[in-house]
Amino acid sequence: MNLLLHLEFFLAVAEEQHFGRAAARLGMTQPPLSQGIKKLERELDVTLFHRTAKGAVLTADGQSLLPDAVDLVSRAHRFTDSARRRGAEQRTIRLAVMPKVPTALVADLVATLREATVSGRVETVIAPSSDIVDQLESGALDVGVVEHPALVEPLTGSDVVSLPLSLLVPAAHPAAHHDPCELSRVGGLRMASPPRSDGPAAHDLQIDAFARLGIDLEIVPAPDDRWALASVAAGQAFALTADPELSAPGVQRVRPDSDALRLRLRCLRSPSGGVADAVIDAAARCIARFADAAGSGLGGAVR
Repeated sequence: MNLLLHLEFFLAVAEEQHFGRAAARLGMTQPPLSQGIKKLERELDVTLFHRTAKGAVLTADGQSLLPDAVDLVSRAHRFTDSARRRGAEQRTIRLAVMPKVPTALVADLVATLREATVSGRVETVIAPSSDIVDQLESGALDVGVVEHPALVEPLTGSDVVSLPLSLLVPAAHPAAHHDPCELSRVGGLRMASPPRSDGPAAHDLQIDAFARLGIDLEIVPAPDDRWALASVAAGQAFALTADPELSAPGVQRVRPDSDALRLRLRCLRSPSGGVADAVIDAAARCIARFADAAGSGLGGAVR
């Protein structure tokens, strides 16, 4: 017999003095509650209640045993609460960010999550947006920062925040002498970019922005900004970056003349319920502060 469960039954009926009201309080129907009380009485070999037409009245034995029942249930609750607090204190938040997130922003996110969690422990991985969504759904991750738009249901998270993008072009290319630079000026270059599979919807939107200008882009595979920077430095391609510090010899940073080119980020959480709203809110504010410092302001509520 589950003694604590049946003691909860005992306390509810004792306090309500009525089986129907006690059952409603416990979120159950009356028959299993009555059966539970009878089972407890058989186990203890005592009669706990006098059943009357108006309800239930404690017997002398019931009155005598009530304080001990209250104490046992209270201690059980304290034990459970203590164990859960200990688990929360020892928990490590598993964070994943997609490769286009600037290095400084990743560091800010880690520091922010450490402050927002009890344990102060954060594990970080870099992964494509599509992989992050899958791992959040499976519970392998707690928090993820992905590129918008992406298919994220049933995940929930923050509004979208957008970061401005800069063009990185070979210093010897004519586009390097134009700031802001018309996108048509990079038409003769390939674009260093992560593969479409990392985030199909976001990738297609970016390609479409150039297609509307009549530019049919050829992609140079670049898993992250470091690979993209190397391709630009070699004179093979141009790249788009949200990292204001990314630079290398032979690479020129210029602003695109189109505000349509932005890195749109969204902070998501696992549906397991292990991450509080306050943690997601803190991460979203961190991204917004970075966007504001980069001169973009908030891109919040972008749909």
